[in-house]
Amino acid sequence: MELRHILTAIFVACIWGFNFVMVKTGLGEMPPFLFVGIRYFCACFPIIFFIKKPPVSNWIIIGIGFTLGITKFSLMFLGIYLGVSAGIASLLMQTQAFFTIILSILIFKSRVTFHQILGMVIAFTGIFLIGVESHGTASLVGFFLLIIAAFFWAISNIITKQAGPIDMFPLVIWTSLVPPLPMLGFSLTFEGTDVLAQTWAQLTWYGAFCALYTAWIATWLGATLWGKLLSLYSPAVVAPYSLLIPVFAIVSSWLCLGESMSILAIFASVLIFLGLVINQWPRNMKFDKIVKTKIIQKAAA
Repeated sequence: MELRHILTAIFVACIWGFNFVMVKTGLGEMPPFLFVGIRYFCACFPIIFFIKKPPVSNWIIIGIGFTLGITKFSLMFLGIYLGVSAGIASLLMQTQAFFTIILSILIFKSRVTFHQILGMVIAFTGIFLIGVESHGTASLVGFFLLIIAAFFWAISNIITKQAGPIDMFPLVIWTSLVPPLPMLGFSLTFEGTDVLAQTWAQLTWYGAFCALYTAWIATWLGATLWGKLLSLYSPAVVAPYSLLIPVFAIVSSWLCLGESMSILAIFASVLIFLGLVINQWPRNMKFDKIVKTKIIQKAAA
């Protein structure tokens, strides 16, 4: 990846990392299904009336809207609502990198090099260490909901890749048209018919800011830049940058929510950065052979 695209990927990771703080805070004032619906309503209206439909099939728009908007975010918000901390939720969501790489290999026949696998192993070692330290705070149901949400995020990455090299902002806006009505229906069915009145009565300016951040910053800006990267590079190359999201999420949760960050968490974050650097090492077969040979020699000894 070019340096400017690497910096873009890191910037998106920062936006999405802080987004977990916004989600955790916003869920204190809005139930999860309604929160998702409000997020996409704000992301879609009224700007959609001024944005031309992107040159892709309706099935791609519906597919992204369903997998990313309805499924991924409803499950993610629900998992956090059930007690998973912002930091742990950000970690669990990064299993999407594994799912994306597997799907990319199966669908696009993407080639994954040895050092990319090595980088992923090191990075996920860091994620595992943080997860082990904090597992007691997460509910089992919430844990599995977030893993399933990560899988649907991976599917949306693949669908976004199939959209091709187009202007991603209109695609983000038009895919945001899909979730609001279904999420409103889910909210009225599972969260109560009076949920709108209750939410409006208790919503503060800070809660409204959380919703707008998820809609305008995380969706408009973050999803547009992420989609652009997916249009330029293989999903297997772009997806690992999401491993930085937990680092930013943990730091922002520590600063804003008072969630503690131990020495182990700091060490694990360093491993995530190291894994990303190795993963994005220039594709040099000589490097792969040298590292692989040394590992085999040590194992044989």
